[in-house]
Amino acid sequence: MKTTRPAQAGVTPGGVLAWQADFDAGRYAEAAVRAQAFVGTCPGDARAWHLLGLALSFSGEGPRALECLDTASRLDRNDASVWDALGVARMQAGEHAEAARAFRRGLQLAPGSASIWTNASQNALAGGALTDALRYAERAVALDPQLAHAHFALGSALHASARSAEAVAPLEEALRLMPGLAIACQSLGNVRQALGQLQAAVVCQQQALALAPGLVSARINLSALFCALGDSAAAIREARRALELDPASFHAWSNLLYALVHDESASADEINAAHRDFGRQVEARVGLPAGGWRVSFDPGRPLRLGFVSGDLRDHPVAHFLRPVWRELDRRHFRIVAFSTSPLEDAVTAGLRADCDEWHDVSRCPELELDVRVRECRVDILFDLSGHTAGNRLAVFARKPAPLQVTWLGYPGSTGLAAMDFRLVDATQAPPGRFDAGFSERLLYLPYANVFDPPAGLPAVAPLPCLDRRYLTFGSFNRPNKLSDGTLALWGAVLRALPDSRLLVGAVSDQTVEERLRRRLGEEGVDAGRLSFSGRLSLPDYLSLHREVDLALDTQPFSSGTTANFALWMGVPTLTLSGERFVQRLCASRMAAAGLEGFIATTPDEFVALACHWAGVPGELAALRSGLRAHMLAQAERQPAELVRALEALLRQAWRQLCHDREGAGT
Repeated sequence: MKTTRPAQAGVTPGGVLAWQADFDAGRYAEAAVRAQAFVGTCPGDARAWHLLGLALSFSGEGPRALECLDTASRLDRNDASVWDALGVARMQAGEHAEAARAFRRGLQLAPGSASIWTNASQNALAGGALTDALRYAERAVALDPQLAHAHFALGSALHASARSAEAVAPLEEALRLMPGLAIACQSLGNVRQALGQLQAAVVCQQQALALAPGLVSARINLSALFCALGDSAAAIREARRALELDPASFHAWSNLLYALVHDESASADEINAAHRDFGRQVEARVGLPAGGWRVSFDPGRPLRLGFVSGDLRDHPVAHFLRPVWRELDRRHFRIVAFSTSPLEDAVTAGLRADCDEWHDVSRCPELELDVRVRECRVDILFDLSGHTAGNRLAVFARKPAPLQVTWLGYPGSTGLAAMDFRLVDATQAPPGRFDAGFSERLLYLPYANVFDPPAGLPAVAPLPCLDRRYLTFGSFNRPNKLSDGTLALWGAVLRALPDSRLLVGAVSDQTVEERLRRRLGEEGVDAGRLSFSGRLSLPDYLSLHREVDLALDTQPFSSGTTANFALWMGVPTLTLSGERFVQRLCASRMAAAGLEGFIATTPDEFVALACHWAGVPGELAALRSGLRAHMLAQAERQPAELVRALEALLRQAWRQLCHDREGAGT
């Protein structure tokens, strides 16, 4: 953030020079002491308050800084640098609308200030106003092409607007102009990650940390990158380092928990304890749930269901959510959507049409979203993100709705005591087996979820091994699911079937491909039996299933969306149902499809089942040819079955709450 400073005149020239020397040397506390003396002797001088506000802001005393700068703006309404500093302070406080007003006033006074345009851009970006952020940054660069922060703002706005490839040049220019600009290194790392250049992204984040070791956000990003590369241990290490720097960092906690879920060496007890530690930490910060809901506790009235998600767009969550929304009995249930992402697409438009109310809360800070949910009189609030991107679990910790449910987006507990329920099925969580691992009470549906396939599915191709005379296994899972244990299991299958091949999709990073080749080579698999594909468009990805006879699941994080897509393309997934909840996701999908013959319970059985299906190609071909029709029939029946069960569970929970409150006299 670049902030303009007041002209060095006024209070006393010597005093201002001394203040400037302290400020430029990073001695902000000393600068604040000097400025406080100015205010004491000249309380009506706007520049004295401005100097004090700047020093306090850089000392980390945001609320006091804001008061001082607000005073300065009232004493002198015609100093652009005061309005710029006030805008920055309000932006840092999360008051983006007020910050925008301050920047507008500053720009009225100094329309040629590239610095103010830059800060206005970053405020617009933080507030979710992407079009304004881009326009302001372009104006800043045009006014001062040598201002590194302006190029940084432009790159950040382009990246946030899903134009990551275009963001590379301005971020590189920012670093050329100012090689020590750590936030530009970090932002370039985020862009490289979005472009699938994971190893290059790691280098950028490490460079940012070399420049600014206390940059918590870069440490968090590095944790996410290591997780994406399949190095769970490094991801966990970096998340813990981020928490050492900022124990209250919500994103660091979520990264830690997400990495633990992927880590095959983590025990269930360790994972459960970490989730509960998170819950205690965030609930201690927000305090006890406030209550005060603006709803009628009538057990029989129609209920308002709120859904909070950052994935109400072309995302796997939407494929699971749409059939539920379409099937809900709208005489008894209303749908209120809260979208936490500014990104929208054609799928968003369909979801918006499916619900009764739609709220874009991507710009809402925690407290504002809590108030918004209460004002919407939500009875039962659903979290669809868990510890994934766009989650608002800190809001759920405040309990803005009388009942709260987590579902779909995350394979585990939120860790929040304020989250009442988790929806599961009996394959995912055999009754009594996982209760201790969840802070929520488990509610059982006939199926964990139902899946809405995309329109225009390619036709199912014949079983390829009939012509090739060898079996091709496949996996289209995220690379970070391809753990060492997964590769060892696949290696055992490929050794048992020496003529078979393996196709691995979604591998766009050369480092990942090299790791997979090396590890499978260590398992005795010749490189000639392996083929790889990068990330593809959805039609091309679906069409690639024509090359695969049988999909292989991953461990410990098993397949979800990929297994569903594969079924619709005629390809079952061979899975190992394990001892952790996350290891049973694919087994749940296979059981719901009536394909229990593809579920193993031990590694030896996994290999044996692979050999069995390789030995009965005619049976596998018959299954493949009829699977699309089977899935269509299930899609006609299962959403209604699931939703009727869901409606009954929600109504029962609501009636119990009403009964309990009546008994308690509340």
